Parts: sequence; C-alpha cells; structure tokens
Amino acid sequence: MGKHKAARGEILTVAGPWHDLLLVCRKCSRKLDGGFGPEGTDTLPRAVKHALREAGRRREVRILEVGCLGVCPKNAVTVMRGADPGRMLVVPEGLEPGLLLSRLDGRPPSAAPAPAVPLTGPAAAGS
Repeated sequence: MGKHKAARGEILTVAGPWHDLLLVCRKCSRKLDGGFGPEGTDTLPRAVKHALREAGRRREVRILEVGCLGVCPKNAVTVMRGADPGRMLVVPEGLEPGLLLSRLDGRPPSAAPAPAVPLTGPAAAGS
C-alpha cells in the first residue's frame, strides 16, 4: 500500500486487504501461556494465523489482540468478530483452530458443542 496524504480537515477512506477482523483478548491469551497448536505451545492468534496460512487465506482475516473483553473465562480465550460485535466466542484451550475458522465462516461445527465455561471477573459479578 502506498502512502496516502489527506488535506487538512479531510478524512480519507482507504481499502484494506482483509475481509474480516478477529479481536482476541490479550489478557485471556496471557493467562493460558499457549494452549493451542500441535504441541499446545502456541497462542490462539498464532495458531489461527497458521491455520489460515495453511488454508491459503492468511490475508483474508486480520487478527488483533486487544485489552480485556470482560468475559474472563477459565482455561479459554475470548474472541470477538469485527462483523458481529454483539456476540463473543469463548474458545477453550486446545481447540483445533479449524473449528474456530468454520464457526467464523458461518458453518456449523462438526463436533458436539463444548460445555459452558465458568466465568470469573467482571462479567460473572453481573450474573
């Protein structure tokens, strides 16, 4: 992408190469200290990027680690899709990244749904 120069007081719209945005809670990822990938040592963002790369779709999804999303599950990572900010996903430790990608694509998961993960933190206090 080349440099874009905006005139004073002007807001430019610039097309990006991505089709979707995935926000991953940095605090959840840090608590797990890995937990994903073939050996269980990768963070969720790294494992999803690797799965996207293997599928030839790496530049389709932008993955950003963000501050706490307020769900605070145990042994899981909270994820939010940019196109659907009203719905957060709780991804359990060790989940195959392909299952998350199929869920983001709108396909039903082939495996049975995981049991609910107990909440801690600010979201649990409001329940």
